[in-house]
Amino acid sequence: MSDVVVLPPVADVVTYLRIHGWLSSPPGPGGTLWVKGEARIEVPDEPDDALLESVLRRLANVEDRNIKTTAEAVRYVRFDVTHMRAVNDYRIIDKIPLEAATKLIGSARKMLRATATTARWERAQIGSSYSRIGDEVVREAFMGHTERGSFVIPVLVPIREPEPPDPARPTLFDSHDEPVVYDAAAEPFERRVVRTFAQSMQAVHDLVVDPDRTPTTDHIHELVYRGVSREFCAGLANVLEASAIGEFETRVEWAPVVPAPDTMPRRVSISAESADLVRLVAERLRQQLPPSLQVFSGTIVSFRHENPEDPFGEIGVSTIRRGRASEIKVRLPLATYREAWEWHNAGRAVLVEGVIRRLPGKPSIVDAPARVHPVDDLVIPTSFPGPGATS
Repeated sequence: MSDVVVLPPVADVVTYLRIHGWLSSPPGPGGTLWVKGEARIEVPDEPDDALLESVLRRLANVEDRNIKTTAEAVRYVRFDVTHMRAVNDYRIIDKIPLEAATKLIGSARKMLRATATTARWERAQIGSSYSRIGDEVVREAFMGHTERGSFVIPVLVPIREPEPPDPARPTLFDSHDEPVVYDAAAEPFERRVVRTFAQSMQAVHDLVVDPDRTPTTDHIHELVYRGVSREFCAGLANVLEASAIGEFETRVEWAPVVPAPDTMPRRVSISAESADLVRLVAERLRQQLPPSLQVFSGTIVSFRHENPEDPFGEIGVSTIRRGRASEIKVRLPLATYREAWEWHNAGRAVLVEGVIRRLPGKPSIVDAPARVHPVDDLVIPTSFPGPGATS
């Protein structure tokens, strides 16, 4: 692979420095001085290749890595990157059969498009009802250059940088033993799409591939609740069935402009030997009725516990209901409520099952959830709502 360093835009250098703890001095006539501890880097105002390369060399020296790796980290500062890797018993050094490469690229788009739809509304089969907003995320995605040593396609999804937090807004533990009133920014939809992709890969691996048996109806429901669809499984099976591919692996690198979900698996590998089983799951999903609307997932964005005598606290879950962004309140016993702080701090999305009560002019609420747990905990409940249940 070429060792040529591709220089990032100046704006990405500034963003990278800011979110990694560098502090800027007032701008000078030709640029801005950034400081971190004893390190100093001056970033030019205008693009200049020689000056930018000097900035990257200084940054690489501070971070103790080579300039090429540093330049790549800066260029991808606003992207969630999913590395999709095709592996075989022999190493794919510099070539791959065209048919296998075509399947991998086509299936990568198909799988991402499927999760861009199920990130808005979980469903077993999408058919022709793809999400328009989800398709916009796919259209904005890029494919990076493949990497030497195996056939790797980096799929780049741009992530919107959230508004800077209000410095006066309390943090989770400011001046309280527990959060009395606390609100956080909602997860950008583009991040929800990539997270849904990652948790779909994990769910297929843990509930289908690892047990190496036909999934039960409850397992099929759990797959759907995490964003798995027939179209996602069909795309995955297409890759696994390619004769030159012995294993398909995905690895996610989260854009640092939004806090990463620390507990979400970054690497999932599925052997080609599981192709028939994954194809069978795709067929099962074709026949599956839509899941209950009483199960939803999302990130925790608020906490409320204003009465010290109340044995319950309230969290707000940012989710999507019927294709629209919404926040649903969930009332929890204090022990679970406090456990939810840890889930929030780790960036773990949660899955909630319960009756959603709608209040005129107020957010919907789940008063007594049957279960609340991180979406990456693949727990099969002892009592499970039937596919015909209503909210």
